[in-house]
Amino acid sequence: MKNKRLKPRIIVVCGPTATGKTAAAIALAQRLKGEIIGADSMQIYKHMDIGTAKPTAKENAAVRHYLVDVISPNQPYDAARFAEDAAVIITRLAQRGLVPLIVGGTGLYIKALLHGLFEQLPKDPDLRARLRFEAAEQGSAFLHDRLKTKDPKSAAKIHFNDTYRIIRALEVYELTQKAIVEHHKTHGFAEQPYEALKIGLHMEREALYDRIDKRVDQMLDSGLLDEVKTLLEKGYSAELKTMQSIGYRHMVAYLKGEIEWDEAVRTMKRDTRRYAKRQMTWFKADDEIIWKQPHEIDEIMDLATDFIQS
Repeated sequence: MKNKRLKPRIIVVCGPTATGKTAAAIALAQRLKGEIIGADSMQIYKHMDIGTAKPTAKENAAVRHYLVDVISPNQPYDAARFAEDAAVIITRLAQRGLVPLIVGGTGLYIKALLHGLFEQLPKDPDLRARLRFEAAEQGSAFLHDRLKTKDPKSAAKIHFNDTYRIIRALEVYELTQKAIVEHHKTHGFAEQPYEALKIGLHMEREALYDRIDKRVDQMLDSGLLDEVKTLLEKGYSAELKTMQSIGYRHMVAYLKGEIEWDEAVRTMKRDTRRYAKRQMTWFKADDEIIWKQPHEIDEIMDLATDFIQS
């Protein structure tokens, strides 16, 4: 009997911002003889260090990090490219007998790596605008009822308050006469080229929000405003997608005189908290993730060790 080729084993450390993913991943990498592949849609960019909370020089010296600080802020990068780049690195690490750790809070990047991305479905801006208008006038439940009639399978999977997904499902159905869940099913999101242990870090909301506020203060004390000034001086437009990300857009607004400093700080903290909430919603939908708190590092170590050695 021929032996089946074993899939590479990888460990994913994910969760909302400011939960201590980097520290946990470094501890794991040192214990397991591994290296880290960043799964962060902002840390990929050069010159954007403070506002993206990139690994420090000390952290990079402790464990090698990949896909951090590799392209310019005006260059495009997406989940599909991340999956391709990360796959090459995983193969190289596995060939060297090292454990690849995928670490970050960009859920779509992780999903693209583990399951692939299906072919882009058609879009119709006019149709979407009309549906948004109806949602504003009638409410999301009104559109959800329509979705139940046209596409009951998708409606059963989408909450009646999830306006974005309701509109997208209706749009896809109108354009293809096929349920969006059927498109997903055809693709399967199930390429699964790796055996993955997914560890999610979380903490109580108040504790997380406190950490976020302190992290923002630390970024500002470390020179985020000067970092943004330097980016602008280098010729990177304030209109770039990267410059519209959390922290950077707040500093730009302050520099333009559009808001006062205290308001820039307040809204940066608020928007970071909202982002963390969206991240948690995304990751909570994945029932393969094993949730741990940052202080449970011994349990995380045991999980990872058993997974790699089994």
